[in-house]
Amino acid sequence: VTSYAAIIAGSDLVDGAGGMWPMLFYCLRCGDANAAKSVIAQFGNIGGNIDNINLIDPAVSDLIFQLADMQKHRDTIFGDANNNSPSRPEPQQHSMLSPSQAMMQSRRVISDLYERVKTRMTSSSSELEPTVVYQAACLAKLSGAESISEASCLASSGLVRTVEDYLYASLWYALHLSNSASSAGGESDGNKMVAAISRLGMLVNEWGPSYFEEDDGNEGFSDATDAVASRSGESGGARNEIPRSGGWAYAFPLLASQQYATALAYLAEAGGGLGLLQATHVALIMDTMGLPIDDFSLDGRDKSRSTQTLFPMLVTSYSASLQRSDAGAALQYLMVLSRQGSLIKEQVQRLLLETRQFEIMAGKIEADGSRTNAALDAHFSKTEVSSILADAASNAMRAGKAADAAELLVLSGKFSSLFMLMNRELASYLVVSSQEDFDKRQFWFNAASQFHQLHLSPGKTYVVDTLNAEGCMSLGNTFQLLMNLIVFFDRCRDHQWEGAWDLMDNLQLLPKNDSEMTVKVEAFQELDSCIRQVFHHVILASMEALCHIYKSLKQAGSSVSFDQRNAVEHNLLGLQTRARLLVIFSRLINLPNSGNADTFVRLSQLEKNMM
Repeated sequence: VTSYAAIIAGSDLVDGAGGMWPMLFYCLRCGDANAAKSVIAQFGNIGGNIDNINLIDPAVSDLIFQLADMQKHRDTIFGDANNNSPSRPEPQQHSMLSPSQAMMQSRRVISDLYERVKTRMTSSSSELEPTVVYQAACLAKLSGAESISEASCLASSGLVRTVEDYLYASLWYALHLSNSASSAGGESDGNKMVAAISRLGMLVNEWGPSYFEEDDGNEGFSDATDAVASRSGESGGARNEIPRSGGWAYAFPLLASQQYATALAYLAEAGGGLGLLQATHVALIMDTMGLPIDDFSLDGRDKSRSTQTLFPMLVTSYSASLQRSDAGAALQYLMVLSRQGSLIKEQVQRLLLETRQFEIMAGKIEADGSRTNAALDAHFSKTEVSSILADAASNAMRAGKAADAAELLVLSGKFSSLFMLMNRELASYLVVSSQEDFDKRQFWFNAASQFHQLHLSPGKTYVVDTLNAEGCMSLGNTFQLLMNLIVFFDRCRDHQWEGAWDLMDNLQLLPKNDSEMTVKVEAFQELDSCIRQVFHHVILASMEALCHIYKSLKQAGSSVSFDQRNAVEHNLLGLQTRARLLVIFSRLINLPNSGNADTFVRLSQLEKNMM
């Protein structure tokens, strides 16, 4: 302290008359009462004449000795510089916030001394000794009579050089306002302290980041959560360059003045990725300690938004920054919000859909149908995980990501929902006219085939058991029918007309004779709506297959023997009969989405081609 004081105040002041005052000032500036006690013991002369710069009033030495006794073996009067001490802090009967009566008496005496020194400084026409400035500053700090950052007699002293000096002086002064209540009817000292801290926070907010950041052009934020929204990509504004301090030049004064929400929001916004990391972890510590993450003020404004939303926004933003490199770590951070109710599940669903790390997050399906090795299982019950996956699948569907939805539904065990999804997609691409639609059709057919191979192969009954338990076996039957219909349309596209007709005949969807007409019409009404909506395509493709088979057979019959011709004629007649039945059947079932009479016109044309 002596060396530092000599550098700052000058060796002439430190070593000359009254040289203890600069050293004493910087001991108090460090918060080290033990060092201040050593300075008095080594350099101070106890005396009652305040006008003698070489003397220290007994009240000053008494108060410093009391502060040193309060500090004991700690680094400062406020506590240790780090938390590495294995022992628990000793209970204190008195502190800076609750001083003893002896300390209060000493402060009152020192306050009178300060007023005398201040009067002498302001009224003196001659040049003051340099050490008088340090004497006045020491008396102001020890008495708590005035903040040295705002004392008029010290305005040109240069003792408050940095932001840290200003904050320390202001908070030291506020700390001395927390004593016992003042006279009746007056404002309590506790309220004065609160008002002083609130005023400090208001000033720091008003000055804004440009006052503290040497090279920062960021504007202040009207709301703390707006800054984090901007950092997480919810705001369209352009980001400024990261200031040299990484945001701490402004965040530190905000934290010191208990503007926690604004400080953390600014740090997360201005400090880039590192700032977001630091702000999130400071918020985590505060939340763990039960400290509210809001801005201290006296105006009674609603702080609920900062308290309830800033912390989750910081955590979710930081989690999002990790998810590309480590989805598991991103999940771990989200779980800090486990008390946030539906928010945590919504964020987990977002993480699932954005990373698509389904196997890491949700595990895989074993041969017995159970789901294993899921990171989510460490934090939620099996039922909760299944619900999260199902809800994520619904969100994927709304976002147009049907493939992701299907995979999530498999993992959730919601097989009825899965079949509804696959059936709808398969039905949508039964008939395609573009390469893009054909690719989608092929994707869903391959996905459905793979699902069938993995989960419906012989010996695996968990899917069927689930559908049966839910009364949804019809979904499985629709799935099988749609898979066969895709093969049917593929054969038609490849002009494999006989193979296509044989498959359609085996599916038993169409009447083979008049006696089956009523049964087939009733069976059609029982089909799933997704099939009924596209059934006019099935009718037209079947009629087209019949027509091609008829033409080929008729052409081949022109060159056969007389005996074979009778068989050909018989077969041609049979094909005509099936075509006639198909036309009647199409009219009886009231085909939906058939383009009014277009389907019937086309059917009639194809039937005429077979006459």
